[in-house]
Amino acid sequence: MTHPKDPTHWLYRLSAAEWLESAETELRHCADTLRRRAFRPGVTHARRAAGMAWNAVLTESFDVRYGRSYMEHVTALAKDDRAPDDARLAAQYLRDTPPAPPELVTLGKPDLGPLDAARVLVDYAKARALRTN
Repeated sequence: MTHPKDPTHWLYRLSAAEWLESAETELRHCADTLRRRAFRPGVTHARRAAGMAWNAVLTESFDVRYGRSYMEHVTALAKDDRAPDDARLAAQYLRDTPPAPPELVTLGKPDLGPLDAARVLVDYAKARALRTN
């Protein structure tokens, strides 16, 4: 059931489509920051992207088990046996990745793991949100 927009409500202030667009914006910020090797903000953007995308699902079918915050969404997805394995593993990765950068920065390509995990979760949320519409 689609809930009407409510600018004063934490979840219904945006529509499902708007939450998904916000998630895509966070993914772009995540990619930019990780490519600059700014790991802490990159992980934050990845978690925000996943959480915003899950808000799109919750606007269509609210489930109290997912909590209110983006990290509560990610943590719940990490334990959700109903979620596909790749989504659950991606959520576990984002949940368990420390926001601090590694002690030693390796040469070569930057670590885009948080971006990849967030993309899996955004795609899963998109599929779920589109299925309910």
